[in-house]
Amino acid sequence: MTRGQGRGSGILRNNSAFTLLEVMVAVAILAFVLVSLQGLYNRSVEDVMLSERITTATLLAKRLMTQTLLATPLAAKEDEGEFPEDDFKDYTWKVTISPTAIKLLFEVRVAVLWKEGEREEMVELLSYE
Repeated sequence: MTRGQGRGSGILRNNSAFTLLEVMVAVAILAFVLVSLQGLYNRSVEDVMLSERITTATLLAKRLMTQTLLATPLAAKEDEGEFPEDDFKDYTWKVTISPTAIKLLFEVRVAVLWKEGEREEMVELLSYE
């Protein structure tokens, strides 16, 4: 320990201790980092939820595409509806079968749609049969 620099000061100072200012700056930096990490965590949770919905919609679209292609014969039509299962009540579907320039070849489009907040999201599969 050393004596203080003031004239005639009899105060002993320990130079190895942190000042209040240093502690306050460290706490402010720590708070900033924690708030940033919380924001990243929340965003990653949202991304996981969105990817889960996209995966579900893709599997539903594949199932609907298979059902549509197995229906014989293919004919030009447009149809839409909802999935009957309670687990998929947030999803709707749309099937469009249209002729192409090549005779006996049809374009089959299957779209699965859902609301994600204020915007509408969609997964669409396309096949030529």
